[in-house]
Amino acid sequence: MVVITHAEPDTVRRDDPVVGAWNPLTRIVFRFCVVYFGLYSVLTQLASTLLGLLSKPSSGVSGAALATPLVEWTAKHVFGVTEPLVTIETASSDRTYDWVMLFCLVVISVVGTLVWSVLDRRRTHYSTLLVWFRVFLRFGLAGQLLLYGVAKILLTQMPSPPLTTLVTPFGELTPMGLLWSSVGAAPSYEIMIGTFEAVGGLLLILPRTVTLGAVVSTVGLTQVFVLNLSYDVPVKTMSLHLLLLSIFLLAPELGRLVDVLLSRRPVGLSTQPPLFRSHRANRLAAVAQVMLGVWIAIPIVLDCVGAWQEHGEGRTKPPMYGVWNVDRLVSDGQEVPPLLSDENRWRRVFFEYPDEFKFQRMDDSIGFYRAVVDVENHRLELTRYDGAGETSTLVLDTNTSDTATMSGILNGHRVEINLRRIALESMPLLGRGFHLVQDYPYNPNSR
Repeated sequence: MVVITHAEPDTVRRDDPVVGAWNPLTRIVFRFCVVYFGLYSVLTQLASTLLGLLSKPSSGVSGAALATPLVEWTAKHVFGVTEPLVTIETASSDRTYDWVMLFCLVVISVVGTLVWSVLDRRRTHYSTLLVWFRVFLRFGLAGQLLLYGVAKILLTQMPSPPLTTLVTPFGELTPMGLLWSSVGAAPSYEIMIGTFEAVGGLLLILPRTVTLGAVVSTVGLTQVFVLNLSYDVPVKTMSLHLLLLSIFLLAPELGRLVDVLLSRRPVGLSTQPPLFRSHRANRLAAVAQVMLGVWIAIPIVLDCVGAWQEHGEGRTKPPMYGVWNVDRLVSDGQEVPPLLSDENRWRRVFFEYPDEFKFQRMDDSIGFYRAVVDVENHRLELTRYDGAGETSTLVLDTNTSDTATMSGILNGHRVEINLRRIALESMPLLGRGFHLVQDYPYNPNSR
């Protein structure tokens, strides 16, 4: 008796779509994209997440140092920049250094594209290179989306507004400060947009969901880029490049998506070739890509959890946490009246972090001290941030849960300061809460 079985072939079927010749302009644009995006990924923070457990994702590790000599020479001799470029990490992708580096990358990419086009002019397509280059860009983009997405989900990128921000006049906020405070004051919204980014990153990791991931990423990154432009957030170039990477990944499937959304034509299977001709090899490659995604995701999650514990909602708050009004201030035996013209008189003090003490002057400007707060021993040590090394030790008495007194020598003057805690829930931004039913909008300051 003969049993006939139909085993899955180990190679791609012969009736699989045959890759045709690319348009000459398409080949030129592709060459430019390979050179430009390849260099950009290596020279910017995209490299840090690809290193996975070998690097802290938020460290900004990159190969930028390799380009620094060229960037500095170009800044001086092409753009006439005479001052030293800022090369340290400043959480900004819009430094003079970054703009000059982008100029250098464009020039290098144009020259590289011309040379490549001449030397490889007989090649009609780059289907294999496209498949592998897309894998490289997918994981670079996925790492950034996961990094920013998880940070938003844990409310660490845009935390709740600092206590000093709550009492800062609206018009004195920077555009970026306004954006950070408004999103931080709406945690559900921040979690939602963070989830959107993180899901887009996860979809890019799985080979079968790359197109959906590119769609989700393009929509999300468009919003991020527009917000960065509108609120002057100094990551405009980074968000633009992440958006361009997402569009690049989406480009091969744009025709099919247009047919699905706008035409009535039938849409077939994707014509993008697989990584390998062997089905077994492609299955192993899919597993390897998932493992690479885990390699990238684990340190991102650990990094964001650490940030949540250090300065997010999971941090330890000092015993006197809150905003305190200065009801009375006596300096060298003389009571100092709360005059708006007095630039030195304190208006409020803030206990927000265990090692920091902030105060607000009558003109609303903010001052800082390093602090050691010991409520049990009634001791408060304040050290100037300006490096003077001058430490003032005050007696801290908490009379009640809402009143306190600080007394001692501060900056060479004997002071006595009476404090009264402000109930944070009395502020509409924090105490209003959510109301499903409202007959009239509660917004008395709207006009």
